[in-house]
Amino acid sequence: MIHLICPNPAVDRTLLLETIENAIPNRPIEVKEFPGGKSFNVAYALTYEKISETVMIHTMIGGLYGKQLVELAQAKGYLLRTTAVQKNTRLCNILVDVQKKEIVPVYEKGFELDEATLALFTQNLIHAIHENDIVVFSGSLMKGMPADYISQLEAELARRQVTFKLCVDTSGAALKETYQKAAPYLIKINDEEVREIFPKKQLNTVEDYLTLLADGIKKEIPNFIITLGKAGIVARMHGEFYFGAAQPVKAKNPIACGDFFLGRLIKGIAEEDSVEAMLKSALVFSTCNVLNWYPEVTDTQLATILPTITLEKKTFK
Repeated sequence: MIHLICPNPAVDRTLLLETIENAIPNRPIEVKEFPGGKSFNVAYALTYEKISETVMIHTMIGGLYGKQLVELAQAKGYLLRTTAVQKNTRLCNILVDVQKKEIVPVYEKGFELDEATLALFTQNLIHAIHENDIVVFSGSLMKGMPADYISQLEAELARRQVTFKLCVDTSGAALKETYQKAAPYLIKINDEEVREIFPKKQLNTVEDYLTLLADGIKKEIPNFIITLGKAGIVARMHGEFYFGAAQPVKAKNPIACGDFFLGRLIKGIAEEDSVEAMLKSALVFSTCNVLNWYPEVTDTQLATILPTITLEKKTFK
């Protein structure tokens, strides 16, 4: 089973406007709603085609928006394991100025966890994870979760002698604690987040990042990927090094690109694809996502972008 951890979900509403005006009513030309939170974006890319593993999203919901989120998730076919909370699930709006091609994200704050709710969520999660499962943390931890929550979970499952693959895409204090105290199967972060771990490193070129992967990253982490925006990605996968990129495209909305990338990596890990296949798939999905106003891709886009993907294996003396 694949477990996607999403403690701080939202109902995401994307509103397309011809242009955003001040001091007058702005009337959208189109509105779409999605189950929100990074794990739901990961789930979209992960389950785009049929997958052999069951995918479970662990989340906390409450109120009317919580009920709506469940309905939106069920319409997508997602399987949820929920912990009930008293506060209404947040609503996040993404305003799109179509003419100017500008995005204005308006995200409500999530609720602050109390100890009892966190303990219940953690208990439900631990009991759901079994031998050889994949556990995926994507996005920031919510307020009230300790910064070392991920390493605590890893330690507790190790105490219970449960072997699993931990995959992490987070930032800030949670990233630092996870890197220092845990040994995930995969860490996937961007070029800004890696500077949170290595603030004194000079990271300006692709070669700088590859050198960091070769000489600076803990060997206990078998798979480490750094996304570089338009410049592509660098990866250390089971001791081999890669640089991948897509030809430049005219981007509309970059929101969810990193999540789509992660979703395809998880699919590749679950189905034991080759490194080359999973990295190319991740690059295709993340690139296609920017072509749309909404967090989605099309078969036509995937077929068009795939031939533009380049992936090189790099060697170090």
